[in-house]
Amino acid sequence: MGCSELHQLLMHTNWQDNESLSNFIVSHIRTCPQCDHGLVRLSEAIIADDTLSCEQCRSRFPDYYEATRPEYPLVEMPAKEMAQVAFHLSHCVSCHEEYEELVLLSELEERNETVDL
Repeated sequence: MGCSELHQLLMHTNWQDNESLSNFIVSHIRTCPQCDHGLVRLSEAIIADDTLSCEQCRSRFPDYYEATRPEYPLVEMPAKEMAQVAFHLSHCVSCHEEYEELVLLSELEERNETVDL
């Protein structure tokens, strides 16, 4: 199950070159309960235009995590970069799983529930 509104926004072939669309995508990610923490799933029909490599995506994880916190975003991330990460995470299983682990660990740390070894 995915968010149909985000799917429609990303179906625009020029969203990566359109700052207004990128800003709207970022705003949507921050406020939509279905797009929780920027993790979305999209159909294969729109993933062919992914210009972000896994290495590039993973290097943006810390900023993306902070930027997707609607209550207290600690980092400003350019809308285009943020939308590119969301787009890549929507279909790359490896990056998606790694980002989910980062989110879980970060949330444990924020609640001071980590275990020191």
